[in-house]
Amino acid sequence: MPGVAWSFAGIQGQEAVLARLNQEIASNRFPHAYLFEGPAGSGKLTLARALSAELLCLDRRDGSACGACRPCRLLAHANHSDYLELPREGDRLSIAQFVERSGEPPGGGTPLLAFFHLRPVEGTRRIAVVPEAERMGPEAANALLKTLEEPPPGAVLILTTLSRDRLPATIVSRCRRLGLQPLSTEVIAAELAARDLASGPDAWDLAQSAEGSLGLALNLAGPDTLELWRWLAGPGLAGSQPRDALALANAILNYAAGGEDSGARRRRSLAALDLVALSLRQRLRAANGAGARVGQALTALWEAGERITRNVKPEAVLLLAAYDVVAALRHP
Repeated sequence: MPGVAWSFAGIQGQEAVLARLNQEIASNRFPHAYLFEGPAGSGKLTLARALSAELLCLDRRDGSACGACRPCRLLAHANHSDYLELPREGDRLSIAQFVERSGEPPGGGTPLLAFFHLRPVEGTRRIAVVPEAERMGPEAANALLKTLEEPPPGAVLILTTLSRDRLPATIVSRCRRLGLQPLSTEVIAAELAARDLASGPDAWDLAQSAEGSLGLALNLAGPDTLELWRWLAGPGLAGSQPRDALALANAILNYAAGGEDSGARRRRSLAALDLVALSLRQRLRAANGAGARVGQALTALWEAGERITRNVKPEAVLLLAAYDVVAALRHP
């Protein structure tokens, strides 16, 4: 995130975790590996970046990185030699992103294990962040385990995950585990207002819809996403006739078509399914005897998402998903 100063000062809603981390940094007794666990949008990656800045800062004051020293400036412009962050894109993290092997295609940068065995350039530490670590395959996890068992001096590894259950127990047991809580409606609404994305009742409604996820709230506040969301929360899932399925299909297809290329359209297709699922979950919470039907609709959406991730043509999947959802919601 070039141009953004990272520090604990920008973290909201995670006071207990910040108190723990501040105590460890102040005592200079922190582990070589952290695992941040929490729901999507709770700020795991933001916290990982902030902790990296706190550990690399040369002039930390009042429990926060200064934002002005050379390491802080380098981090803010994504140019710090002692910081490595694996990309979030893609369903899997390849073995080439962790270790060099003959005959393997390059991972697009310095492999994580090679990075840790280089000498620090700016100070005494090297920090690597692995977002959504559950994307590691068995080979990558085994390679990482060797570093966790015998970490080089000054190495700090920060993993994030939706749930520790998605990671090998051998990885989890060698990390300091810290759980992040869903953000409160108040915190999310205030952040939307601070970014001039929404205010008053609109900010509150979006914050309530976001299920504790700031990332989801920011996505909902986007112009085209907000249009689809308001339609889904209003008339979008109100009917149970074939014409209602066609209207739903058109709405999510139009949203998916906003991508600039096939990859972007695929990602927007998955995002559209997530929006429909979010609307259904809210309906489920308010349901009176409709839980089974909503559950069937959610299953249809999950199966549609699985097909899209397997490179099935999104347009056909979204059309079928719309009809499956409306059929599941139809009264018996």
